[in-house]
Amino acid sequence: MPFRLMNPRIVYLHDMSSRTRSLVVLAYGFVLLGMPGSALGVAWPSMAQDLARDLGDLGILTAVTGGSYAIVSLASGSLTKRFPAGALLVAAAIAAGVSLVIYAGADGFVWLVLASIPLGLAGGAIDSVGNAFVAVNRGAKAMGIIHAAFGFGAMIAPLMITALVALGLSWRSGFGILAGGEFILAVAYLTIASTVRMPMEGRNEKPVRLGRKRLLSFSVWTFFIYAGVEGSTGFWAFTLLVEGQGMDPTVAGLAVALHWGALFVSRLVLGVVGDKMPYNATLTASTLGIVVGLALVWWNPAAWVPIFGLALAGFASGPVFPLEVLLTPRRFGGEFTPWAVGYQLSAAIAAIAVIPAAIGILVNLYGPLVIGPVLVAIAIVMTLSVEVLRIMASNEVPSTTRV
Repeated sequence: MPFRLMNPRIVYLHDMSSRTRSLVVLAYGFVLLGMPGSALGVAWPSMAQDLARDLGDLGILTAVTGGSYAIVSLASGSLTKRFPAGALLVAAAIAAGVSLVIYAGADGFVWLVLASIPLGLAGGAIDSVGNAFVAVNRGAKAMGIIHAAFGFGAMIAPLMITALVALGLSWRSGFGILAGGEFILAVAYLTIASTVRMPMEGRNEKPVRLGRKRLLSFSVWTFFIYAGVEGSTGFWAFTLLVEGQGMDPTVAGLAVALHWGALFVSRLVLGVVGDKMPYNATLTASTLGIVVGLALVWWNPAAWVPIFGLALAGFASGPVFPLEVLLTPRRFGGEFTPWAVGYQLSAAIAAIAVIPAAIGILVNLYGPLVIGPVLVAIAIVMTLSVEVLRIMASNEVPSTTRV
């Protein structure tokens, strides 16, 4: 009898340890997920000079990476139904590591383009599997933690590149460091592979989907336009500040890092108090904050204003993506969530491929000052889209959860 009384407690502690370990590893994966893009945004002017490329050619890399990312995200539901999610994560980390090794050693632009393909595929797998797993099995706190981890990675990568360049080292060393981090991640994923499973894994039946196709389509559009704002800000803010507004490169690098740091802080707050927050009210306030912050960056009446605007836009951006992902199971059901999240992420990454690339074309045609008004315009569209999606969801899917 004493053994039977104690056994459930032992099992419970074991499960808690397993849950904590999986969350830590997933968070580490999201740290690395946030680093290559923000590192590339700050490193690109130096890379373009070394490789004799135009500034606008950054859009080519974002298009290739984003397209590959979107392909895997779009197929993530079918992939996680056919293959163990843990195995997908391990393979993705190895592919990302190899890609970043090529980035570090590239002696021509074509190598960057080729390496961007597996880098995008790997990012799509890590992003979609991690988001779907947490959305179905955890709450707002866990979702906040992994997205705070993404923000942390996006914050420290510009600092790392800026510090390396200031020390007289090449941008190549930064991508070499990132490659080592990915290989470590592959080993870490092996330790949690058996605990990361999807609801439809190994099952043949079709997943049940709540909500009509119209709701799913507009959800996908909302992720597209939000990611266009976040990604374009990360990729082009440094160029706007330095090439367009004449800011010192070191100060601009710190400003971009502050933007990502503010995003990290807001997601960390979500990880602490997320379950107590009214989701839709938070989304409304956040999207309006993004518009105001980017408008300040564009306005630039004094040197400190665009820096403050970037910080405000970063802090306001923090809750948007994780809360929209967290609402997915409530709008479409747990079984369909890997498919829905895959569609949403593919749209988000398609946006990161298309919208920054389009801005790159405008930069080549009209100069870097065009970045400011374009960012504000798409941020306004994003704000309206989030509000329309909220209204559609409340009309179509009854919910017992406070949103």
